[in-house]
Amino acid sequence: MTETNHHAVLTGLLGVAERVMELTSYLMVPAAVPEIAPELGFSEQQEPTRPGLYRDRDGDIWQRNEVGWRLCVQQGVALDVASIWNWMDGHVREYAPFTPLAVN
Repeated sequence: MTETNHHAVLTGLLGVAERVMELTSYLMVPAAVPEIAPELGFSEQQEPTRPGLYRDRDGDIWQRNEVGWRLCVQQGVALDVASIWNWMDGHVREYAPFTPLAVN
């Protein structure tokens, strides 16, 4: 590998590491919004409506926006967030309950 390629790879890795740290920091600060009650089951009514970051029952981080859901961090690994999931058709509801995460 040339020195330029090494620089590009290291720069890319540092960018990913920064994003992982940013998302991980959301796990440390619980939001003031209460958890969605797990005893309600996985119904469509349980879908969070506010845009933002959420932690699912497995501890993975999702982003909710007007388009749908994006899985950002799974098992501590940052993911490509290009894929958009739907609550029902994308089966996001199967990962409920979701806990809103506070944004620093």
